[in-house]
Amino acid sequence: MKLVLLGCGFHGRGIAYQLARSAAVELRVLDRDASRASAVGDKAGVPWQTVDVTDHDGLREVLAGADAVVNAVGPYHQTALGVIEAAVDVGIHYVDMNDDHEVAEALLLDPAWDERARRADVTVLIDCGVVPGLSGLLVRHAVEQVDRTERVAIRFAWNYNRDYPAAIQHFLRINSGDGPQYVDGEHARMRPFEGREDVDFQQPIGRTGVYFTGVPDPVAIARFVPGVQNATAKGAFYQPEANRLLEDMVRWGFTSYGPPAAQTPSPMDYLLTFLGSPQGERYFDIPRRDLPLALRVEVEGSRAGAPATLYYEAHDHSRRATTTFTALAALAVANRELAPGVLAPEAWPHPLPFLRALLEDRHIEILQWRDRERPRPMRLP
Repeated sequence: MKLVLLGCGFHGRGIAYQLARSAAVELRVLDRDASRASAVGDKAGVPWQTVDVTDHDGLREVLAGADAVVNAVGPYHQTALGVIEAAVDVGIHYVDMNDDHEVAEALLLDPAWDERARRADVTVLIDCGVVPGLSGLLVRHAVEQVDRTERVAIRFAWNYNRDYPAAIQHFLRINSGDGPQYVDGEHARMRPFEGREDVDFQQPIGRTGVYFTGVPDPVAIARFVPGVQNATAKGAFYQPEANRLLEDMVRWGFTSYGPPAAQTPSPMDYLLTFLGSPQGERYFDIPRRDLPLALRVEVEGSRAGAPATLYYEAHDHSRRATTTFTALAALAVANRELAPGVLAPEAWPHPLPFLRALLEDRHIEILQWRDRERPRPMRLP
């Protein structure tokens, strides 16, 4: 199968290396930066090209003839819809790691996108990675084990890392406005940093405070899980000082993309440049905690007429949960294992084989338990 990877950044190159190892894949990697594209292409042993995803004609030209495209170019609120439109126009499948709720709302709440993809016989799979991504797949796995689903709670915590500015930029953005939640059967908006609660993650994490945050999961859960009445998502950095920094930057307008004057950088661009500079180390360097990313998924419903609550908790000690998930999703989509239309992991038709393949990666750990049981490593039939 012929796959095109757009974006050779931190996660994009990880996906490329995994896809390149598959004998069934003929891969090309593209980036607007020739040095980055060539470095990844040479290391992966695959052809590389340059492309700017905002060049509509150039993008369609490089996508034509492929079976699927993996979009690893962020931020997705600026790139995703244009690349999806190009993929549908040339008739190829699409996969991304979208983590911006605006994209999920545009694609999942407007049936026109789904209808367009179906007419083109194209699968558009968004929201891969960890949160969203693995979070949604675990929801789907849980939903298949209960008769009725009433409430879904997604909680996550992770390390602030000044050396990973794209992640900080994303978390600044999704906490700078009213993020989507699903409450009492209706879409709702919650202010960032509100709804604070403590979550007792499994060891080695322990008790961690989280708050409402604007990831796509509640939108996708409401779309693909029949009967659900509540779906909420909360997250935070492990370091309290990082959460205070985030809240202060949002409060003082540094998440704005609008330049304050002509020929000046936007507050967001200035902040990210300052944050990543040697001078910024003095102000923005916060020691990491020796903890993996933690994801908790709680699904409450009923089974055989009795209340049932299923819990899953994933720990990721590297970026591999994101890159492995997305690479496996790309292979599944290119193999036509998912139906045409606009989908998210919450719509995965048969999650067990995918979860088995994901757990072959030793960097990823998933615990599971039900009601008052003790957590245990996930073992799949």
